[in-house]
Amino acid sequence: MQNEKMFEVEIADASGHSTVQMSQNEIAEKANQTQGSWVFVNDQLVSATDIAEMNLEAGSRIRLMPGLVGGQDAPTFVVEIADSTGHTEAVMTQAELAEKASLRQGSWVFVNDQLVDVADVAEMNLDADSRIRLMPGLVGGQDAPLFEVEIADASGHTTVQMTQADVAEKAGQTQGSWVFVNDQLVSAADIAGMNLDAGSRIRLMPGLVGGRAC
Repeated sequence: MQNEKMFEVEIADASGHSTVQMSQNEIAEKANQTQGSWVFVNDQLVSATDIAEMNLEAGSRIRLMPGLVGGQDAPTFVVEIADSTGHTEAVMTQAELAEKASLRQGSWVFVNDQLVDVADVAEMNLDADSRIRLMPGLVGGQDAPLFEVEIADASGHTTVQMTQADVAEKAGQTQGSWVFVNDQLVSAADIAGMNLDAGSRIRLMPGLVGGRAC
């Protein structure tokens, strides 16, 4: 009895983007075919090995980025990913990094501890030993309150929306970061446990990058 539930799966690979219908077993099989495959369920990165056992709902948005196939010579980079499930490391090409960063609004990309514009990632000159960190944007259904955070770094000033955990994460990334809450300097280590009001004015100045001092 052919009763298997089918899902619409977006596949992004070297040949472009396509949408196909697959069963859960087929998704798991495809994800495990090549090393380094990425699977996103409702824009949340999940382990390829967990796909077969997951509870997938009929309306789930599923995206699959198969791992690199032998013969492709695009350079790869080690990317640290910090999301609600914790920290992971993955090997990605620059194109894959740009693709992943663009998946959701509000994603953050740091290259050598410098915040860079998601739109610029695909065209940047990345060195082989660049330190790259990716913080995907918030996933629907998470109810952590958001705060407007002003960030002042070497590239200028930006205002972004972040959860308290995001602020703490960002402040702890580089030594010597400064955090001001309502114009009061607070310890970066204390941010995660603070009681922040919805209207709090938060300013973040990441620590100096690359040992430059004047």
